[in-house]
Amino acid sequence: MRRTLAAIVIAGALVSPAAAETLMLAKSYSVSGTNPDGSSYSGTLALQVISDTTYTVRWSIGGETYTGFGMRMNDYLAATYTMDGKPGLVMYKVEDGGVLRGLWSVRGQNGSGTETLTPR
Repeated sequence: MRRTLAAIVIAGALVSPAAAETLMLAKSYSVSGTNPDGSSYSGTLALQVISDTTYTVRWSIGGETYTGFGMRMNDYLAATYTMDGKPGLVMYKVEDGGVLRGLWSVRGQNGSGTETLTPR
């Protein structure tokens, strides 16, 4: 009976969603990145937490504004956005000091870009 109960408890822990970790991210970041062709860009990013795992993002780069939605899992963040009418995806890893480093791409385009977000 104890083995059965232990197996049920363990199985339940494996399929139950983990408690969400509260987002501890800055509201504003300086952005520096490279495009797939190697050219560089810079700007700012505003982040707004909308739940314990999701957020909205707004990049301001080169006079353009890009908006997106994302989610966090542990020390990784992913967000979607639209660029020239095409969907894009960026994936960041949270590093020491709250710096986020990531890779991004746009559907149908070759290559990927890099991006670093530094808390302001």
